[in-house]
Order: sequence, then structure tokens, then C-alpha cells
Amino acid sequence: MLRLLEQRGIKGEKQVESFLFPKLSDLPAPDKMKNLGLAAEKVLDFIENDKAIIIWGDYDVDGTTGTSLLVNFFRMLGVSVCWHIPNRLIDGYGLNTGWFQKEHIPAESLVITVDCGISNYPEIDFLRDLGISVIVTDHHQIPESGLPRCLVVNPEQEGCGFKDEKIAGVGVAFYLAAAIRAKIREKGAGCDRLAHNAAAINLKTLLPFVAIGTIADIVRLTTTNRILIRAGLESIENSEFPGVRALLDDCEINDFKVSSEDIGFLLGPRLNAAGRLGDSTIVVELLTCDSEKMSQKLVKRLNRLNAERRELTADNFHEASCRYEEQGNGSETRQCVVFGDFHPGVAGIVASRLMEKKQHPVFILCRQENSSGKVTYKGSGRSVEGVNLVASLTKCSDFLNKFGGHEMAAGLEIAEENLEFFIQEFNSSIAEQLKMRKTAASSKIDLFCSVEEILNREFMVWLNLLEPFGPGNEIPVFCDRKSQVIHSKTVGRDSTHLNVLIRGKFQNYKGIAFGLGEKLSDIQSEPNRQIVFTPTKNRFRGTVSWQARIISI
Repeated sequence: MLRLLEQRGIKGEKQVESFLFPKLSDLPAPDKMKNLGLAAEKVLDFIENDKAIIIWGDYDVDGTTGTSLLVNFFRMLGVSVCWHIPNRLIDGYGLNTGWFQKEHIPAESLVITVDCGISNYPEIDFLRDLGISVIVTDHHQIPESGLPRCLVVNPEQEGCGFKDEKIAGVGVAFYLAAAIRAKIREKGAGCDRLAHNAAAINLKTLLPFVAIGTIADIVRLTTTNRILIRAGLESIENSEFPGVRALLDDCEINDFKVSSEDIGFLLGPRLNAAGRLGDSTIVVELLTCDSEKMSQKLVKRLNRLNAERRELTADNFHEASCRYEEQGNGSETRQCVVFGDFHPGVAGIVASRLMEKKQHPVFILCRQENSSGKVTYKGSGRSVEGVNLVASLTKCSDFLNKFGGHEMAAGLEIAEENLEFFIQEFNSSIAEQLKMRKTAASSKIDLFCSVEEILNREFMVWLNLLEPFGPGNEIPVFCDRKSQVIHSKTVGRDSTHLNVLIRGKFQNYKGIAFGLGEKLSDIQSEPNRQIVFTPTKNRFRGTVSWQARIISI
């Protein structure tokens, strides 16, 4: 364990203790976040004057958890607010002026964005002309056109003390809730009803939303994110929100011991499914629901959407894999952009899976044609550790209609006539970053030891203290040089994956190798193998066991 910590640059008793046992008291002070105090004052002013407040969230998990966090927070305060999540396929990303006109939102209302808004300069000017105030809470990179003309709470802006913290949109929303509560306490007797309600709020109960949204958004696990997520994972065990409990129960997390892997592979995909197919409102309905019965109904609806999303993803991934080979044929640089008639809702997942398979950044661009016949491509990209997507997109910005995101995940829109030039420029820029990039954590071996040494109860207790895992703190990779496979079979659609049983001294150990089904005959003819793996949970019918997630065999 000490060797694993040293490899992460964590040395000395104090550093080790802080890393393994993070404390909320070590979070950076809220007043370091630029404009946070002003935003809290503005919100409080609208509350005291009984004016309308609208929470406008993004449709991804970061946006929906952040929206749910604020809606639940205001409910705890006894303040009624409206909320809206745009339809990914119809409305697109960010603020939509048409909705405000259609809903006849009154002047002197306040709009609080969550995980979006930083690129909505013209839309915010439109709302200002209607007399509507806007507070942008976001975490995406500031566009070259500059900040919108409103109050902005975004760690990426110049002069913000949170610039290096890399918190997600839901993290910014949490800090806004904390600042509002602090302002109410500050005023005290000036707002008796609010003060009474604010005093009863335990902000830690909102941290499960922060944990889910932050992990799902693949942001860097800085010290601040690590503290927020760990506290959220602890709080989720006794969540007071029926929707959260129903979600855990549906994922068969009956022990309520939730890991970052559970969020990344079980909770996150379910919550993302609705938005990927269009309408994310069901997610906020679930996470703000106060009825056990209704929560269970909403989870069942999410499951149906997730099954549909899985099938769509599989079809699109197969098509993308074929197009990757076709479009990259003859190219001297890695093919980082795949374009075609893909479903825009699953572009991000397909990009992520192709990135994992090829071990370099990938953009999936979806062809779209308007009524006049003009073709554009819109899509999502995912990156590997050490390669900044937005930095490369910025270099190619002359070819793009628009783009945004952060280091590990980004989106763009481009006209068809600029596509070829963009691909050449983007591939070259990524190639430069890859040259300077350190060995990716996923391909680096942390320790050489047997499967048996790792998959024992004592070591897994210590490994859990390294949680959460993700960019900046990848799960350790181990190598067993002398393993023996005593049973193997293919599983999954088209026999894509591989199930193995590995011999141990006192017991045998299960292993799953995603995407390695083609190796079945090799393994059966030569069962003595070198296995590179990470530990992973196997949840089945209410029981939990550890198995090896095999990277190579």
C-alpha cells in the first residue's frame, strides 16, 4: 500500500493520513470562489422579495444532479423554485430563448444555470432585455468571446481561487447552496423563517449528488474533488432521498457500500440514459421525489430507457469501430475523429469505449442535415490521461462553429466543408500532446503480484481507502506473471467478452476480460498466462465478491 501511495507522490505520515482519510474541514474556503458571495446575496434578495427563481440545468449527469441538489436545497429552505432541463435532441446544449418565450417567464425572474451557460452570451443578452436576471454556475472553459454579461460563478474564470480545483458543475452548485445558507445565517433575525430552516439543513446530505455527478463527469480528482466525493460516498449509505435509495436498490447495492466504480458503471449509465435518448426530466423527478412508491416507478422507467440505450450504443460502437478503420486507413497519425450517421445521444459513450480500446483521444461526430440541405456534424470526444481535448480544439477553433468542455470530455459542432481540414489539424495537435504525455495510467503496471495476493479481504479494505478512482487517481494496475487459467468461456453479445477462472492456493478466483473474447482458443491451448488486471466488484443477486478485471492476458 505504501508503494502505491509513493507512486502517486504521497509520502510522509501527514500526506498519507490526509489522502486516506480526507476531511470536509480541509475543503478550500468558499470565499475563494469568485463571485460566489455576490451570487448568494442576489439569490437571497430574490427569495426575500418573493420573486420567481428558475434552475436551468444541463442534460448530463453532472447537470441533472446539480439541478436536483439545488431544487432539494431550496425545498429544505421552504422556497419554491421552478426547474428545467432542455431536451438534448430537440433543444441542444445550454440556454434556449424559445422556452422562455413559450413559457411566458415574467420579468424580474432569476435564472440560475447549472453546468452550462458560460457559452450563452447572446441568449443571456436576450434574457436581460426581457428583464430577467441570470447567474451562471458552470465549470467549462471560458470561451474566446469572453464572459456573458451577468454574474458568473465559474472556477475557470480569471482571478478565481478555485481555478486549480477542477470541480464539476454539481460541485459549483453545492458551493452556491453552502454560500446561500451562510448568508442567511449571517443575516439572522433579518429573515426568521429562512434562518430557522437554514439552521436545520445538514449540507452533507446533499453530497451524494456531488459524488455521483463529479464521477460521472470524468473530472480530475483533485484534493477538493476527492474530499467531496468521499464524503458523498459515505453519506449515500444513509441518504434521506427516496430516489437515491430506489436507485441503489435497483442496482442491487443492498449493502449500500458504494464505490466510484458503482457510480461509473451502474448508477451513472442509468441516469445518463434518459438524457441520451432526449429527455432528462425523469432524472430530476427521481432525485427530487419524496415518495418511495413514485421513486420505484421512475427507476423502472429509467431501466427501460437504459436497455434501449445499451442496444443503441452497441450498434453505434460496432459502426464506429468499422468506420475508424476505414477513415483512418493510410493516415500517418492516429485517427482521432470518426464521423457518420451516429445517434447524437450515445456519441459520448461510443467515443469513451473507442478511446479505451485504442488508448488515445476519440471524437464521434454525428451527421445532421437541416431543412435547406446544409450538413453539419455535432459530437462528443473523450480523452486519455495527460491529453487536454479543449487545448487541441482551441488550436482548431477557426474550423469550428462552436466547442466547449474540459480536459477529458468535450463537444463540438462543425460545418461539413470544414471537416477534412479540422481532422488533419486536430489529429496533428493530439499527436503532439501524445508525444509529451507520460505513460497512461491504464497501461502502466503499478505492482507485480499474484491475483491471490490482491483479491483478499485485508488488501481490499486498504484499497478502498484509495477511493475514489478516476483521472488523477487511477485504480492500481497489477501484473500476475505466473497465473493459470483453469476454465474459460466467452460471454456477452457476439461472444465479445471473456470469463475466466484463475487457480489459487486455497481458492480459485474469477476474472472478466471485456472485449477479449477472441483470445478464448489461445487461452484454452495455453492456460499458463501473464495477466494484467485491476480488482473489480462483482454484484450478483444481492451478493458482492471481488474479481479480476483483466486488461491483457
